[in-house]
Amino acid sequence: MKLVSFFKSTVILLAFVCLSPLVKAEEPGDGGEDPDPGDENGTAIPFDFGLSALVAAGIGYAVKKKYDSRKNENVGEDIQQPD
Repeated sequence: MKLVSFFKSTVILLAFVCLSPLVKAEEPGDGGEDPDPGDENGTAIPFDFGLSALVAAGIGYAVKKKYDSRKNENVGEDIQQPD
């Protein structure tokens, strides 16, 4: 069962990674006036921090889930049955 779940997760992740270059925020064109003419990047949206925060949150969540699963496995091993 875990192998099927892992396979599905891997396929979904690969689909997102492979199809992400096809996504466009807007069509290239004139774009009108720049609201901040002093800015070198124009109206660029800073995705870097948002993506970094999402990746960090995902890694933290995965580590917590792994820690919890190992903790639950060890709880059953620590209990000794009386002979």
